[in-house]
Parts: sequence; C-alpha cells; structure tokens
Amino acid sequence: MSVTNYAELTAEAQRRFWRIHRRRESLPPQHRRAVEGVAHALRRGSMNRAIPERYLLYLDLSTPTPVAAIAVGDLDEATHVSWHLSGVGIRPDTAMWGTVREVGQVVLEQRRVGAERPAGIVWLGYTPPVFVEALFPDRARAAVPRFAADFLQLLTFRPDRPHISFEGHSYGAAVAAHVLEAIAQRDRHQRPSRAVVELSRLAREEQLVKAFIMIGSPGIPARFGRDPGRLGIGEDCVFDAVAPDDWIARFGRLVGRVLRNRSPFGRRLPVSALPELGLLPVTGHNSSHFVPGRSQTTYGYRDAGTRSLRNIALVTTGQEPV
Repeated sequence: MSVTNYAELTAEAQRRFWRIHRRRESLPPQHRRAVEGVAHALRRGSMNRAIPERYLLYLDLSTPTPVAAIAVGDLDEATHVSWHLSGVGIRPDTAMWGTVREVGQVVLEQRRVGAERPAGIVWLGYTPPVFVEALFPDRARAAVPRFAADFLQLLTFRPDRPHISFEGHSYGAAVAAHVLEAIAQRDRHQRPSRAVVELSRLAREEQLVKAFIMIGSPGIPARFGRDPGRLGIGEDCVFDAVAPDDWIARFGRLVGRVLRNRSPFGRRLPVSALPELGLLPVTGHNSSHFVPGRSQTTYGYRDAGTRSLRNIALVTTGQEPV
C-alpha cells in the first residue's frame, strides 16, 4: 500500500496491529509481550491524559526480537520532531509503555518551553545489546539501515521540514551517532543503504538534524572526539548529559578509556538540581524512575520536574539549556 502521509501510514499500521492483537495468545511469549506493550502504550487512558495521542508507526514481529516505533503527537502537523533512542534491554516486549510515557513527558515539556506543536518518535527499531555487547559498536551499526529508512520517510512526508533533533539514552546515543556518521558519509565500515545515500544527498543541501543529545551515555566511539566533523553537525549542536552518580555511564567511559575505543563528547548538558527554578536532579542511570502508584523520590533523565527534562526540551526546540 502506497501512503503519502503519517495519517494514512498509522491508520493502516493500527488496523494491522489490532488484528494481530486479537490473536496474541497464539504468539511466542516475547512477541505476545511486545503486542501487549504496544496496546497498553496506545490506549488513551493508560498514562497522563495531557500526553498527546499515540500513533503506531510499525510493530515488526518478523524478526527474532520484535521492533517497533510509536509517535507521540501528530507528525503530519508537528513544528518540532524529536527522535528518542534507547539502550540496553529496552525493547517493545520489556519497556514499550514506559518509554512512550517518557517521550510523552518530553513532548509536554517542549510545549511548556514554547514549542507550538511538538511530537516525539519512540524508536525501538533495533535489537539492543546485552551486557558486554554494549562496549562495542556492532548493534549500533546494524541499526543504521532501518533508522535511516524511517528518518527518510519523515523527510519525504514532511518536505516543509519541522525542527528535527535526536536524543539517545545510554547505548541509544551510540546508535544515533552511527546514523549521523553514515549520513555524513564518514562510515567506511559498511556499504550504505539506499536510504543512507538519499539522506546524504539531502544533507549536502541542508542541515537535517538541528541537535543531538546524549543522556546517560557510556561514551561513543573515540573517533568522534578526535574528528567531530564525522557527525556532520556542528559541535555546538551536540550535548552530553551524565548524572554525578550515573555509575553505569561513568564505568562505561572508564572502560572506553582503557580500551581506547570510546570517549565522552559534546557540550555538557546540566542535570543537577536548579532550586531557583524548582528543578530536580537526576539520580543514577535510568531514563525514568517513575512507577505507577508509588511516590517518587529519585528521578531519571526524562522524568517530569527534572533539570534534565527541561534541558532536553529546550535543546530539542532550538533553545539554550539552563
């Protein structure tokens, strides 16, 4: 089926999805959990009702590990579109609802700082690494073709070009960095897909990505620090947020220094408390510490009320952080 906009694409994706949902009990356990996670994320009453409507872009059950992407807000009308990539262990069958809720918090905060019609894309479109795999780039490189195809689809549907940004948590930052490197035609390790070739052509004519934020990143390949031009966007457009007690990110950076294969990179994005604005600090590595029905005393990078969330919203809407 040929579609020309997101309204058509999501309508068809959701028709197919609800047919699958009706026979979910016949699916393998991991696939069934992915279907149930997507269904829960799409239901209007499943999270803060202020969060915009969610739209399924796809759920792919043809691979051993299900992959999915969900839009929060109307991509056809959005003035700002931010892509959100996650890391180790975050998959449709483990964290679909929670990740969509987090991106919903980002969209609400983007509205709060002045964006007219923001939308976010929850991109769980790759098989994330497990444990020691996160120290190496293989899963990030493998993710590039699908992400590039999805990104090109946005640019095709939106020739008017909304303000576009990437945000990656943990290993998701490495995925985003490899995508940017491929678009900049600086990745010599793999043959570019057709989507990457077309994105590279478009990137020679305009700056496609206005900002790239890394949150809780254990470091990206050291070559980016040695040659920032590999990302294809200005150094001032790259931000790095790491909490003081994010020991996972800090341990990853230490190992990267020892192996000489990874390093931090980008402008520092503050995530400590800012009492004069009533903003809370980030605690630990998680993107969120929210648990339904429990009072919250610790906060992740995308949690409401944090300085981190405020700064993610500011940077992804073209403003300076606080």
